[in-house]
Amino acid sequence: MTTRHTHEDVLTDRQFELLLEACSALPEPYDFEARFICLPAGRLGLRAGEIAHFQTAWVNWNRRTIRIPQHESCRCGYCRRQARQEATHNDDLSVADAIASRWHPKTVASARLIPFDLSLRLELCFERFASRYDAFPRSRSTINRRVQAAASEADLPGRVYPHCLRATAASYHAYKGVAPVPLQALMGWSDLATAQKYIRISGTATADALRRVHHR
Repeated sequence: MTTRHTHEDVLTDRQFELLLEACSALPEPYDFEARFICLPAGRLGLRAGEIAHFQTAWVNWNRRTIRIPQHESCRCGYCRRQARQEATHNDDLSVADAIASRWHPKTVASARLIPFDLSLRLELCFERFASRYDAFPRSRSTINRRVQAAASEADLPGRVYPHCLRATAASYHAYKGVAPVPLQALMGWSDLATAQKYIRISGTATADALRRVHHR
């Protein structure tokens, strides 16, 4: 069997727009929650865990940025389960200490600053969220359900899940011509090679370089 990679499930721009449109067809408040998941994931590359633990305190409204912290105190069911797993595989770590270290992003590089003024609808998405909530009100598992509900409503082919939306964001920015280092910083990747992979897939960097030479 061959391993299927997330970048193979990237949504096209049309599919992504259909997904966002489908969010609005879900019943209240699922519609609002689904859009808050799909738009930041699919255009800013937020991970499901980052969305599940999102707080309006992370937002700098003046600079229009979101800071993903290195650590955020949390005792939700997902974090407790993860803490128990960590303690099980580490004899020097107690469950209490593991819980005390939760929540933290996936890697050190994942603690990052993300601009959200890339489009008006992203700005409005976060403004409207802040007018309703101080923090994301649902569990980590709910994020999967909201994405699946929107994908089903949109009748999209293939698999649609939170991490494929993150890959969609990476592909979107690579296609727009974002260079590897800024793309790495935006996505919070530890390895620059991951950003370079998306640049290669898009082909944009090569095309732009050739046009600059031949269309002087």
